[in-house]
Amino acid sequence: MTRDETTEIIPAETASHPALLFLHYRVEQTLGIRAAADALVKLNEYLEKTCGASFVENPAAYEQMLASRERIFEIAKLLTVNETYFFREGAHFNLLLHYFLPQMSAMNRPIRICSAATSIGCEAYSIAMLLDYYVKSGHHLEYEIDAFDVSAEVIETAKNARYTANTLRGDSTEWKYIYDSRLIPDSGEYIVARDIREKVRFFVHNVLRGLERQYDIIFFRNALIYFSNKNRLVVMDDLASSLFSGGLLFLGVSETSSVRHPLLINRYMSDAFYFQKITPGQYSEREMLPEDYQKIVKPQAEVSAAPERPRARHPAQAEKQSREREPRPEPQKNAELRIDCAEVALILEKEEGAENTKKALDILGDGKNADTLTGSELAAAVASFLNRGDFNSASLALARLEKNSNGAVTNFLRGEYNFLCGNAGEAEKNYEAAAGKDRAFWPAQYRICSLAAEGNRTRYEYRIKKALEGLERGGNLHYECFLGGFSPDYFRRILERKLTENR
Repeated sequence: MTRDETTEIIPAETASHPALLFLHYRVEQTLGIRAAADALVKLNEYLEKTCGASFVENPAAYEQMLASRERIFEIAKLLTVNETYFFREGAHFNLLLHYFLPQMSAMNRPIRICSAATSIGCEAYSIAMLLDYYVKSGHHLEYEIDAFDVSAEVIETAKNARYTANTLRGDSTEWKYIYDSRLIPDSGEYIVARDIREKVRFFVHNVLRGLERQYDIIFFRNALIYFSNKNRLVVMDDLASSLFSGGLLFLGVSETSSVRHPLLINRYMSDAFYFQKITPGQYSEREMLPEDYQKIVKPQAEVSAAPERPRARHPAQAEKQSREREPRPEPQKNAELRIDCAEVALILEKEEGAENTKKALDILGDGKNADTLTGSELAAAVASFLNRGDFNSASLALARLEKNSNGAVTNFLRGEYNFLCGNAGEAEKNYEAAAGKDRAFWPAQYRICSLAAEGNRTRYEYRIKKALEGLERGGNLHYECFLGGFSPDYFRRILERKLTENR
């Protein structure tokens, strides 16, 4: 079953209680939140007290209250934990300060940063303090910071910018040199300095309605856990669409491992995970790769050795080499490796192909039994390695696959390798080759659409239509395993929306 079609089990306590079951569906419909049973119990108690009647006595009163967008935003705090503090998960701020801000300083426009589901504003103000410190340290950088939350109450708290000592935790003390002069003590509490407050635009907004602007960096930390599987896909698609090419997405530490999206690649550097939008455009993806990856992945021109100059030969050597040049029978070519996409999908569903990748590495590393690996196993291994950013292993498995396979899947995987290495031109050729081998292989057409997005509008619309045609032919052929496992309908909705937006 595909990710967006997964049936989520409703807790027995919720399913057996008419009011809780009603609230479960109503809250998910309105806020996208899959509330826990204990949170629904608190919400039901609140509504009974507010309405003066139970759900059984007066269900219309419940419906009327929940039909008010303002009211449901107010009660959203009953369903989520608004725990936050300054410089929480400091590894992300380290990445910004020491790696990404120096790169973004070279941009010829203000960078845009969004703190989504910002709660009471500690995260947004931490970002503003960090950027203020960076600029006052002698660097040129213009920036805009947007911050929103579904709860009007927490946004008011953020705008007031007054905080208790609880918002300064032990693990944020390494940033004391930054916040010490920007948080002003006042009667046992702290007030954010006025110049920092003016850097952040706070507003009430539901992330399920999509983001209204595009950003270079989006923080959406420790909020995804509250959403149902279906709504997580909606949110992640909106976040990915709202990033500029090469833009960065930071999720909470506990959320990162569960996210896979065809436009986002998971990166790791300086003890921190983050996502980067991999479509080409605003920055060079190659520039944004961690240094370790730049050392591992070199352009083909760098790794191709120059031909050796011929050396003088002894007559006996010349005679021997002449005999060696005599025509010999062509070695029998191994049979074409068969790739079954249904098999690949099954391999990847099992712990994201971990067992298969270990098997592939052991066999390819030994070099003696490489023929025992099937085409499906090699294709799944390449996909897994690319998802992890392990380009060395991906190259090893891909070379073995290409030795006896030149079909759509193999060409597509070579395209993915080139694409993630920042070589968009070669990647497009590979995708075109894959689409030429099999018109039903829609992942290649989808990638071609992504590459065409930055170019001619007519060409972009044409590519979208070709991808939709591919989906019509191959929508039930398990090709989705090469694009994160999302269902063909998911990609069809994206393409149809892009086609509509483009007109």
